[in-house]
Amino acid sequence: MKYLLPLFVALTFLIPAPAYSADKIRGEYEVIGDLEKLKGAKSIELQEFFNYSCGHCYKFLETSKDLRDKYKDKLHHKKFPIYWGNQTPYPSMAFYITDGLGLEEKFTQELFDTNFKLNINIFQTRVIKFLAKDHGIEKEMETGMQSAKIKAKVQNCLDLAKKYNANETPTLIINDVLKVTPSMSKGDVDVMTKNLDLIFQDVLSYN
Repeated sequence: MKYLLPLFVALTFLIPAPAYSADKIRGEYEVIGDLEKLKGAKSIELQEFFNYSCGHCYKFLETSKDLRDKYKDKLHHKKFPIYWGNQTPYPSMAFYITDGLGLEEKFTQELFDTNFKLNINIFQTRVIKFLAKDHGIEKEMETGMQSAKIKAKVQNCLDLAKKYNANETPTLIINDVLKVTPSMSKGDVDVMTKNLDLIFQDVLSYN
């Protein structure tokens, strides 16, 4: 009997402690970080990598408002405009220029509308200039397009997109741990938004 207690203690230390499991979080996603970082999360840090020519991004521009309305100050939604192929960086630069002027949300909506409703190539400088003039920020836009700081922010977006392997838009990163893309919901943005809602609920109750 005198050997049983030490043996029991030794075996206890050999049994691994319960690990946090993705099973606790419902929905469709890819785990890209340490799930333990989600323990006791008080807020959702959502990073969105989007492209102005992306139809899914255009749709999510609307459906994401439901998430912001529901979670309010518990949801911190940060957007990162990216581009690829023959596209130019001008819309991405305009994003940061107008963000500094408090006009980002309105200007982003107009860029998307111009692309999808009017079928105009928004990656042309003349289109950006025209929209800037319409908003009364033509001078600020022209100056911003020459800014090294603005160019650095745009490059940072591309670097982050590469880090997260954001080859699909919108690519959504939750608390630097979970990754969600439209293809996980078969390209249905409404389903993707409901999926995010489910994930958010479980992340905020992940103990």
